[in-house]
Amino acid sequence: MLITMKKYGLAFCWLLSATPMMAQSNDPVVLADEYYRQGDLEKAEEQYRELAGNPGYIPRIHGNYFKILLSLQKFGKAEKYVRKVIRQYPQNYGYSVDLALLFQAQHKQKAAKKHFDSIIQKVANKAAAEQNTTVVRLLAQTFFEKNLREKVLEIYQRAREVMGRPGLFSLDLAQVYLFMNKKQLMIKEYLTFLKFQPQNLDHVKNSFQQVLNEAPDLDSLKVILYDFIQKEAGNPVFNEMLVWTHLQQRNFGAALRQARALDKRRDNQGENTVNVGLIAFRNEDYPSANKAFASVINDFPDSPNRRLAQNYVLLSEEEVVKSTYPIDTAAVRALIKKYEIFRRASRDFLTALDAQRHQALLHAFYLNEIEKSIGMLTDLVNQPIGKHPIVAEAKMDLADIYLLDKQPWESILLYAQVERQFKEEPLGYQAKLKSARLSYFKGEFELAQGHLDILKLATSREIANDALDLSILIKNNTVFDSTDLAMQEYAHAELMLFQNQKRKALLSLDSMLVKYAQHSIADEIHYLKAKTHRELGEPAKAVESLNLIIENFDYDILADDALFLSAVILEQDLKDKENSMKRYTRLLSQFPGSIYVSAARKRFRELRGDF
Repeated sequence: MLITMKKYGLAFCWLLSATPMMAQSNDPVVLADEYYRQGDLEKAEEQYRELAGNPGYIPRIHGNYFKILLSLQKFGKAEKYVRKVIRQYPQNYGYSVDLALLFQAQHKQKAAKKHFDSIIQKVANKAAAEQNTTVVRLLAQTFFEKNLREKVLEIYQRAREVMGRPGLFSLDLAQVYLFMNKKQLMIKEYLTFLKFQPQNLDHVKNSFQQVLNEAPDLDSLKVILYDFIQKEAGNPVFNEMLVWTHLQQRNFGAALRQARALDKRRDNQGENTVNVGLIAFRNEDYPSANKAFASVINDFPDSPNRRLAQNYVLLSEEEVVKSTYPIDTAAVRALIKKYEIFRRASRDFLTALDAQRHQALLHAFYLNEIEKSIGMLTDLVNQPIGKHPIVAEAKMDLADIYLLDKQPWESILLYAQVERQFKEEPLGYQAKLKSARLSYFKGEFELAQGHLDILKLATSREIANDALDLSILIKNNTVFDSTDLAMQEYAHAELMLFQNQKRKALLSLDSMLVKYAQHSIADEIHYLKAKTHRELGEPAKAVESLNLIIENFDYDILADDALFLSAVILEQDLKDKENSMKRYTRLLSQFPGSIYVSAARKRFRELRGDF
């Protein structure tokens, strides 16, 4: 009995599973499609031919049936069938397109072209009569699905012409050109769109940001923009677009020229110039930033951004002074005076305090006036403004000065205060990073790594990257050295440099190269020597140290750093344009994945005269 029940149970399950198939078999289209899928084209063609007598089946069978007729080269039957379908469905232009494709399959190119032209003209005229673009886009979609890209372009362009609206379908055409990888034509359509709808400038910028990823793409955009500017001299939207293009290329000088002209033309009080200045400052092009903000001060005296510009002029000038080697102490003192004038004239209490911070740091690190710096920062820290970021920054600055003055315990206390006050915030992470660096200076590498492991997950990318760099330095140079002696000496040399004992640090580094010539830290020593020589105004010696890395450690992590820095020194300090260009070129070819690739390409193009 049990066996019988099992048998009937299995039979019942089979019936349940077979029922849908039996139900489907009552649908003649499903049966015809099954023959088609199995590759039995003759049988499928027979089934579809019978079904074609019923207009209701046409939308379901047409695609497969038409393909079979073409495949079997039954062109006469195909033409008779398609013409019949066109009469039954006159509003469906897909069937008319298939008739043209049938002509092409028979190599009747003139007939195909004539039929395509007829469809396109008919649809364009209908769109013009009804002032409705829907039918144009439907036909364009049909062409696109049938891989007729040129016909997509043709229907859009013809409809645009017939309707007398030259800006129509610009975005549609731009997308098709992008798909066809015709970027210059795509750019022209986006700019045509912008001509008629300047309020969509941000949309065009975002679109270009996504698709113009290579330097030649931006060059093409720039050339086409100049053409539009000449033809549309009264439309400032293209000048705005040109400013944006120069900024994408990090060509801040050219961007500034365009922004100034645009601001004067629009009388908008230097808004574009300020924007260029801020972007240049964030990208560390401080000379361009300084020019931008100075322009706001001089050209737009009534600008609401005047105080901001005055502040950033000083900040930019400070960065220029700090990166000009050797340091010009007269320039530092002149800058301190400018900060003092700005601070006394400032109506913003917090801005004045920040200026005081910068004065104090200049006194300490560039004039070695430690006591004066400590007094200014202590005054700032004691301001009754509670838990404020500017006080926290001043505390960290004061801690740095105490470290400069060889009072590390005072530094530890101040870093810890900021870390507690701003826990899980960027300032707190910054204080922890400074604590980690102090532990590193003292040779307490395990303690430093404990801080760094936390900071590698910090929300601030800059802090996380700095933490990762220091962590890698420690791990790479202690993993095979159980004594840590080389790492301790190197960290102490870095501390001496922090404390402005550059000559003493160089002697220590030279001594290390004798003792640890085969140690993994050797390339780090050469690199630190190079940076120190440059800061002392000895660029030739800096390049010598970098050359040792380039030739002997080209496999190591600092090879691209050394190549880039040597190119910069040759360019900026030694004015050796030819050899600088060679090194930028070598970097681009030898280290295509380097973080310096973008900057190297820009500097190379500047030296070549592209801008």
